Amino acid sequence: MASAKQILGLGRDAEKIFSAIWEKHGFYAPDRGFTPSIQSMFYGRPENQKAAEGLTVKGIRGLIEKHVTSTTVTDAVPVAFDPEILDIVRKDAPLLARLPQVGYKGYTVRTNLISARAAPRGWVSEADSLDLSGVSNEFTLGETDYDMKIYADAVNVGDFAERGAEGGYLPVRETALGQRVAAYSQYKEQAILYGDHTKALTDGSPGDAAVFDGMSVHAATAGNAVDKAAVNLAASDALLKDIKAEVKDLLQNANVFKGDLEIWTSHTLFDELENELQVRAILDQNVNSANYGFEVIYISGIPVIASHNVAEHTYDTGSAAGGPYTIGSEGDVFIVNKRASYYASLAPLFTLPLGRIGLAEHFALGEYGTYVDRSQGAFGKWLYDYAI
Repeated sequence: MASAKQILGLGRDAEKIFSAIWEKHGFYAPDRGFTPSIQSMFYGRPENQKAAEGLTVKGIRGLIEKHVTSTTVTDAVPVAFDPEILDIVRKDAPLLARLPQVGYKGYTVRTNLISARAAPRGWVSEADSLDLSGVSNEFTLGETDYDMKIYADAVNVGDFAERGAEGGYLPVRETALGQRVAAYSQYKEQAILYGDHTKALTDGSPGDAAVFDGMSVHAATAGNAVDKAAVNLAASDALLKDIKAEVKDLLQNANVFKGDLEIWTSHTLFDELENELQVRAILDQNVNSANYGFEVIYISGIPVIASHNVAEHTYDTGSAAGGPYTIGSEGDVFIVNKRASYYASLAPLFTLPLGRIGLAEHFALGEYGTYVDRSQGAFGKWLYDYAI
């Protein structure tokens, strides 16, 4: 039986795959370097959005018309670059949509760690300045490798839905493919937060042996996973103050730049923050409407972003694949450093035809990439289990 890697054509030359997917669509990277993020190429760039409009539907139609059946990733349609697909990700997985998604030419990501600098030589006498041959306190960066991981799924694309999407009267989101992308987005966001390969499940979940390690694992490894279950939240602003104190601790002791940080929470915890800020209704007399609540909250100038995937998750509940694995809480808070964290892939989400079944075409969905933290958890925090 063919493996997922063989079916998706991922055993081939990495440079050819990178060229066929990333470079073909305007993304370039230096040797051992990364492309610009997908978000930076499309968000706020209407000319690029226009050029990629309908990429998924047109690409699938082209594969079917050409009778392409080879399972070669160079024939794939990179749906990750389609504005409609990006919109699905943004709505279903808002945290994932904010994590930089970049391309990398290789099967293993080798990246520099953001490590401590050696102390400078400092001020010296004129005599000592004449000979600096023994001074070697250069800025050093250690290296680490991240093996890319395979995501695989399958979907049947029916003739009616496909033609409806191509004609513009049926959004891609409402097709079977759109629904599978929505499921992918939420599962991937959960893995970014809570993925842990050491749980060694065999169900394809964020606890599977084949998954990448997520933010919670990196934070724990760096000693930045903080149990908040016993924090007293009786005071009217206790939660705000406690999160703010953790932010200040990170700024003081890790010397991170505030502009690189975001705070990720659940909608439940976001609501608690709203209540602590003493929400007032805002009345717009011009349109006879009132708004009660906040669209955006900042703590020490850092935006707070909410998602339903910050929650308790249980994988393999029936214990059929080595589980169950339970992780997460609506009381979790992630302080994320976007300079250190991103998702790198040789092949971002793509689709390939596997053959016709009745009135539908059977397509594979695949991705080959991994979550990367260049600080290995040192420049962020996981504050878990606030009793909200």
